[in-house]
Amino acid sequence: MIVRLFSLLFLTLFSFSLFASCPHVGWDQTVTLKEINDGDTVTLENGRLVRFIGINTPEINHRHKSRSEPYALEAKELLQRYIRAGDKLHLVFDKSKTDKYGRLLAYVYSKTGRNLALLQLQSGLAAHWVIGKNDRFWQCFQTAEKQARLRRKGIWSDFKPLAAANLKESDKGYVYISGRVSDLKEERGALRFKLDRKLEVIIHPSQLKVFKKNNVNFLLHDKLLLTGKLFFTRGQAKLTLYHPAQILP
Repeated sequence: MIVRLFSLLFLTLFSFSLFASCPHVGWDQTVTLKEINDGDTVTLENGRLVRFIGINTPEINHRHKSRSEPYALEAKELLQRYIRAGDKLHLVFDKSKTDKYGRLLAYVYSKTGRNLALLQLQSGLAAHWVIGKNDRFWQCFQTAEKQARLRRKGIWSDFKPLAAANLKESDKGYVYISGRVSDLKEERGALRFKLDRKLEVIIHPSQLKVFKKNNVNFLLHDKLLLTGKLFFTRGQAKLTLYHPAQILP
């Protein structure tokens, strides 16, 4: 049966100004910068690595910089314009303070209070990611990413999502997919639907609570732009949604 989850996600998202900034918050910790590793990672004076929450910038090939991913060096250079070795940085933590590699996870601010992850998103040099439960600023981050995408800045300059109706196994991996909702139903507390009757999308019961909390609504025939890790099971294209941030406005 068709499942309604209260009001539309998109009404919530569009309530933000086109140029919205993230809420001002107090610092949890002030530290000293030793080195900028890349566009989303820095090293502190004490040797600790800090990974920026909420974004992913292109990867730098440190051995052969010419082989780095497009815009990777630009993302690092952007940080270099705002912070330098010896500067004080302000950290704000979320629900998880470390990752599986032992790195600190934080929203990182320059000594003047500039949100550096937000800066990368606004400049089109980072994609917005929600990993785990760290989603404190997901809505303002998503708004910033959307504006960069619409202006085709940086990594979005040649953005072209995959069409759900034309997916093939070679497309698997972290991708962006567009299509219309079909076959919408709830089973055993999970929400399942398809895009263009080709891509099977599932929201498991534990994650469905997050969508309800954020007032997400799915309707048959709605056109969606989704992001996540595409995989195939016995030829069936599948995508799991675990957070509303995977639905791009």
